[in-house]
Amino acid sequence: MAATDLRAGSSGRGRTPLLSVRGLRTAVTTRGESFDVVRNLTLDIYPNEILCLVGESGCGKSITALSIMRLLPTPPVRTRAGQVLFKGQDLLELRNSRMRAIRSESISMIFQDPLTSLDPVFTVGNVICEVIRSHRDVSSSEARRMAGEVLSKVGLPDPLKQLDSYPHQLSGGMRQRVMIALALVLDPDILIADEPTTALDVTVQAQILDQLMHEQRERHMSMLLITHDLAVVAAVADRVAVMYAGEIVEQAPVDELFEDPRHPYTQGLLRALPQVSIKRQRLDPIPGLVPPPQLMPPGCRFAPRCPHAIDRCWTEHPELSDEVGDRTLRCFNPQPFT
Repeated sequence: MAATDLRAGSSGRGRTPLLSVRGLRTAVTTRGESFDVVRNLTLDIYPNEILCLVGESGCGKSITALSIMRLLPTPPVRTRAGQVLFKGQDLLELRNSRMRAIRSESISMIFQDPLTSLDPVFTVGNVICEVIRSHRDVSSSEARRMAGEVLSKVGLPDPLKQLDSYPHQLSGGMRQRVMIALALVLDPDILIADEPTTALDVTVQAQILDQLMHEQRERHMSMLLITHDLAVVAAVADRVAVMYAGEIVEQAPVDELFEDPRHPYTQGLLRALPQVSIKRQRLDPIPGLVPPPQLMPPGCRFAPRCPHAIDRCWTEHPELSDEVGDRTLRCFNPQPFT
């Protein structure tokens, strides 16, 4: 989609993060062996900002979101180390009952495929009213009124009628609006949106993204937006975290990242973007694939695909280091972007 700027103009970022992920390590067990799919991940989400988490499929973006929300299928996946700090509480240490209360009410999530996320045997109204009455002491009629109101706010046509619809009776864009309504009905502090426009056509993608940005600005809500679409990132992000093979390799304010990417992987992602140019007829893809968790290289995980790898890249693992200003980088041999 076109990179129309939808940002509010200011992240509203304070000195204290609303959510801090520190040293997160998540592993999957298969055939008796455990392999890290998220490794020593650290990131912050500040009040009223949009942080975009980007990277290829298989980099660990969705696993990161599910780790934060404690929604991993355990086994075979489990969080082995780290902290997820929200308003002073480590979410990984909370009892299940307390974590259920935080979900939806304080931190909500929109999943990639709304059709598989919505229960096919319940109407839209049943699902939203159940969420409301699980967290609010209201009557069934008041819950239904609230459900209709939130469906109207997210732009669903004829919202009162749609309360009695089943998910299969709605289009993909309408189902995604229902998912947004479910995520927002309790007015959370943070919204995690995992590829919320992936399964939609381009026109509907733009509508859904515009709706999300409108709700984020109106509610002064923080958002972690997971995507592989750099055009979306350019349009909506305040800051960007680039993920590769389970690690953050670069973080920066969005304008700085696009103007001066430092990590070879970030540069490769930007070079792979389609360009409207007579002189440039072909895309410039990154060679190779993201390595599977059981076959990670001993040094830098990007070294086998990196055009600037030096000797130490193959034997030493780079740590995430502070750069100038509000940037972090995981690279032994950063190069200027040309």
